[in-house]
Amino acid sequence: MIRSYRFYSLLVLFAALLAPAAFAQSATEVFEDPDGKYTLNLPAGWLGIVNTDGLGRKDVNIVYKVRENGALKVRLGEGSEPMDYAAKDEQERVRFAPSYDKLSLEKFLLGGGKSGALLSYDYKNTAGQLFTGRVYYLRGDEKTIYVLQFTGRRNILGTLRSHTDAIARSFKLKQDEAKQAEKK
Repeated sequence: MIRSYRFYSLLVLFAALLAPAAFAQSATEVFEDPDGKYTLNLPAGWLGIVNTDGLGRKDVNIVYKVRENGALKVRLGEGSEPMDYAAKDEQERVRFAPSYDKLSLEKFLLGGGKSGALLSYDYKNTAGQLFTGRVYYLRGDEKTIYVLQFTGRRNILGTLRSHTDAIARSFKLKQDEAKQAEKK
């Protein structure tokens, strides 16, 4: 009887200790672009930082704890098909990273019948450290592709695939949100 009581006591204690950790993993923060173009959900550990330079331009930095662990840059491209744009972007820009090693170029499912492209690769930074890159290509409209480029240490960002996928899937254009609100 005493043994089963101890067992259940340990089980309850263990569950109590894990509950906050499980909650922290599921907590997200909504990040809104300072120019009002898009929003995305950032999982726990990711920070959205907006700086303004001397000319008044806003610089958005989204990082996982520190920049070397993981960083996200969002940029615009022109194209109609994410897979075609991804192949072109790889040939014209991405493959010139030091010690570039392509891992994959694949179709990325966003849900709701939408898809994008995902380019994964390894490279070395200027100090020769192993880094990884993961680039998501998402269609904005008929002529616009949004590019979400994640870079970071291979041993850290490599383990955060679920985070980067969730961030890419949460990417929403502000104009799309306004259209959805009008329909309701």
